[in-house]
Amino acid sequence: MIEVIKRIIPLGVKTRAHYIRARARAFRGKHRCPVCNYRVGAFQPLPEFYAENLKKYGWPFTADEAETCNHLGYLCPFCQASDRDRLYALYLRDYLTDLKSDDSINIVDFAPSAPLSRFIREQIARSERNISYRTSDAFAEGVDDRVDITNMEVYKDGQFDFFICSHVLEHVTDDRKALSELYRILKPGGSGLLMVPIILSVNEIDEDPTLVDEGERWKRFGQFDHVRLYSKNGFIERVRDSGFRIHECGREFFGESLLARSGITTKSVLYVVEK
Repeated sequence: MIEVIKRIIPLGVKTRAHYIRARARAFRGKHRCPVCNYRVGAFQPLPEFYAENLKKYGWPFTADEAETCNHLGYLCPFCQASDRDRLYALYLRDYLTDLKSDDSINIVDFAPSAPLSRFIREQIARSERNISYRTSDAFAEGVDDRVDITNMEVYKDGQFDFFICSHVLEHVTDDRKALSELYRILKPGGSGLLMVPIILSVNEIDEDPTLVDEGERWKRFGQFDHVRLYSKNGFIERVRDSGFRIHECGREFFGESLLARSGITTKSVLYVVEK
């Protein structure tokens, strides 16, 4: 019951009267969250913690230089899905629906987002298809598999038809090894969602896995636990070097009106990789 309440009542709503008024305002909204399917008056901005620390440590870029980040409408007030969660949900809704009835699909989700993971499980529960969904993380509790993405011995070659790897590679010491492992565990013809933070104004990847000072990590990489900052071309080249084909799904793919309704900027790009 607590989990249900958390999903329904927007942040900051303390009383039933406040909840009723907030819900009425939300349902008059022009947006809809594709993760929880609620109508939304306005998505919530990126938590101030990030802006405060980026300013404190001298981050040289603006939010507008990020490829896929709606800093003004980052979170759904109902389910707390981020804008990238909402982007993935738009793609996954069609991917799961378009599967053939006799398909047997194995999916693995690395460092899963709780709202998106819940969305995927709900989609699978409503589907008549044979879909296996596993979650994986090196440190988090409550996942199916405790796995180091750079050395996934627990998984066989070609075990999965589809993976989700969102905002993981910028945290790991050797992203090339991680990409190699992702390629290994994917079946020939399989695909996945592979996303990292990208700053469009930089020309090459800036990385230093040996850097441990949190302030310097904020300044160079945009977060205290990141070890690299990706450029768009650098990311694409590194992914291709690992053997993947990579497809960019942006506003032409989804349509500007759908992105706007879902609180996703038109600069957003979903990277779909294929083996």
